[in-house]
Amino acid sequence: MNYCFQYLPYRRNFCRPLATAHGLWQHREGIVLRLEREDGAFGFGEVAPVPWFGTESYETALRWCGEIGERHIQDPGDMLGEKMPCFNWAIRSAVDALQSEYVQGSFPVAALVTDPNSISEKQAQGFHTFKLKIGAANLQTDLKSVVAAIAQLEEGQRLRLDANAALTERDYKAWLEYLEGQPIDYLEQPLGIGLENRMLEIAEPFSTTIALDESIAGLDSLLHWQDWPGTLVVKPSLLGWVGDEALPDLVGSSVFETAFGFEAALQFLARRQKTNTAIGFDTNALLEADGWSIHESGPTLNAGTVTKAQLQSLWEDKYETLS
Repeated sequence: MNYCFQYLPYRRNFCRPLATAHGLWQHREGIVLRLEREDGAFGFGEVAPVPWFGTESYETALRWCGEIGERHIQDPGDMLGEKMPCFNWAIRSAVDALQSEYVQGSFPVAALVTDPNSISEKQAQGFHTFKLKIGAANLQTDLKSVVAAIAQLEEGQRLRLDANAALTERDYKAWLEYLEGQPIDYLEQPLGIGLENRMLEIAEPFSTTIALDESIAGLDSLLHWQDWPGTLVVKPSLLGWVGDEALPDLVGSSVFETAFGFEAALQFLARRQKTNTAIGFDTNALLEADGWSIHESGPTLNAGTVTKAQLQSLWEDKYETLS
């Protein structure tokens, strides 16, 4: 059976540059893919690379799309690229979408806060879990920020700290000493890739849960760390081609996708996430209101509420505008 392959690159601006341990992130670039089967069934996927997680770059993915070209193909699997997890994920998402209807699923969402002062606004919106990044500033600056954040938490609310693999061992231990007994959901990726066992050694005397994030760079690494004694934070858009493998418990996280990749990730989680832990999908408000995001933001997200018809309408609008 023949399939028609199309692709549409995009470039979005963050409302303000996003400070990470890897530097300032000013623009989100990616590619929306569309597959249509000859019987009229269609599906979308999205290539949303994050190179510092070990994925291909946007430029590499775009060149690959150009080599394939907008044409008819017989087997979508023939398009898969070597060391291109984001492109392969997008193809798998499109194939899944054209082969089956969207499923429904509801998830609590962790609020992404850029500083302690934004917690009260998120509390008023109904959020109960909050995520704050550390590691981009020095220890004392970050510690002051976290102390202020914890002071604002209400009973039953929890804070997640994401270090983006930026801590030294000395600072990591200092954080564990301070966090002992605090309302912390988990400390995410304190040390770099390859230092996972060292993370456990240092954390052993403490009770704070340690989560892996950057260490989960594709399906192989997820399966490798499936017995990790803490939390596995998984960005579906970076996993690559996912088949019917049995997956461990995970917590889903967004990488600032458009509505196409956002819904594809929610569909994956609706089928594969085994816990009711808050997912990290409070991302749309950090990007300019450019029409690429159509999911409602809030303390709960529902997979399947954005339909294929809505995505097709968005595709037609953007394709006409950008082509």
